[in-house]
Amino acid sequence: MKTKKNSILQIILWIVQGCIVGIGAILPGVSGGTLCYAFGIYNPILEVLSNPIKGLKKNWFMLIFVILGVGLGFVGFAGVTEWLLGLNEAVVLCVFIGLIAGTIPDIWKEAGEHGRSKFSVISLILSFVAITIVFYVLKDAGIVLQPGFVSWLLCGLLWGLSFIVPGFSSSTLILFFGLYEEMSRGISHLDLSVIIPLGLAIAATFLLLSKAMKFVLDKFHSVVSHCVLGFVVATTLMLFPINSLTENPDKIVVNLIIYAVCIVCGAVASFFFSVACNNIKASVAEKEEQ
Repeated sequence: MKTKKNSILQIILWIVQGCIVGIGAILPGVSGGTLCYAFGIYNPILEVLSNPIKGLKKNWFMLIFVILGVGLGFVGFAGVTEWLLGLNEAVVLCVFIGLIAGTIPDIWKEAGEHGRSKFSVISLILSFVAITIVFYVLKDAGIVLQPGFVSWLLCGLLWGLSFIVPGFSSSTLILFFGLYEEMSRGISHLDLSVIIPLGLAIAATFLLLSKAMKFVLDKFHSVVSHCVLGFVVATTLMLFPINSLTENPDKIVVNLIIYAVCIVCGAVASFFFSVACNNIKASVAEKEEQ
């Protein structure tokens, strides 16, 4: 009886963890891959992607409930973000910026776990400069991607990468391209014209890039992780709603204070969430050692 009760609790835990990963995937600044890693789900997923037959034989039962949870969190929270962006996009963007900023110390720590050579620091700087230039050129040229099949494929590709590469947040880039609100609406309303290309691109990314990414991370973990960090910092800066300040010059000071408070609140919330994930990761590692 006790064993059965423990099994039920384990299933519930897998579903809850999946929900949190799904919410993390839709939430800008939070990496689905990082959450998978924190909950001990990352390695089983890579095992399945690297060797499907052997991996599924070993992990299929757990993954059923984790995937169920991911779907619930992903679809459910998409509606929440759509609603929030509709209320006040600039304020919500500042909260998101704070959420992203709060993860930076954790990404920095994770990037240095395998050492921090001069090449790692150079890769961080080059990544930051390159992404900033690309984003500035795109923004200056007024290039905004229009919602559609190709755009949803791109979003799915980015989301697939966010699960494979810990620390990479796909939603941050999707926000920059102006696709986030429309995509969130499509997901929350179960619009198949949005969900199908997203799902196809995520699946293709898993199948085609997981082995290559695992190899690259194993061989060049520090350099790749620092590149991701440079990317995160650059996208965070580019998300700041400068246009909303210039549109209301009489309220610049008030809006700056509001934006600053939102950024700080988001950063604090994100920081404590990262601490909680690290505690979970440490607990899982301690149990594995016993």
